[in-house]
Amino acid sequence: MKTEAGLAVSYLRKSARHEVYVGVPAGSVTRVHLPDPAAKARFVTAVLKAKCPPGEELELFGEPVAGLDAHARARLRRRVAALSPIIGLMTNLNVWENVSLPAAYHGQPPLERVAALAEEVLARFGLAARPFLGRLPGELNGLERKIAAFIRLLVAEPALAIVDAVEDGLSRAEQARAALFESEFRTRLPAATLLFVDCKEED
Repeated sequence: MKTEAGLAVSYLRKSARHEVYVGVPAGSVTRVHLPDPAAKARFVTAVLKAKCPPGEELELFGEPVAGLDAHARARLRRRVAALSPIIGLMTNLNVWENVSLPAAYHGQPPLERVAALAEEVLARFGLAARPFLGRLPGELNGLERKIAAFIRLLVAEPALAIVDAVEDGLSRAEQARAALFESEFRTRLPAATLLFVDCKEED
């Protein structure tokens, strides 16, 4: 696969039906429409795992993932986060436990900063932090679950964030509110790459 310099993601998959190429400039906001749900799931999974099966090629931040050892693969994975059905909220943990888990696991950022971030983002969506953070995922509607997952993504401070099918299951009014994700991300992580993915079913 021949790639351009300055790409956060370069991905190629060839099949009998499709040739899928995704090139995402580092630091950009990019929207990618993949041919079907299976192709989307394969792409998102490959990026999140920094690993792809035979027949696919992937580079992250200019580094081919083929042949990486476990340490190098983990290093790349730490630079990626996603709002995606593939990595949903843990249903037995409340929202605070879900969004603070990455910080508790890695020891950073400090939990006080996580709490402040959550409160600020929730205020942007017109939500009170204390009751929202104490609820379980099953007590949230579709948009609220996406907001919780978005806060968790911000806590990870990724170099690359994938927002997967953000409008799925939302009303038109909720889709308008979800559009805030882009501006919030760019304000808080201006140098990072933001990738929106969805799929267009073929007729």
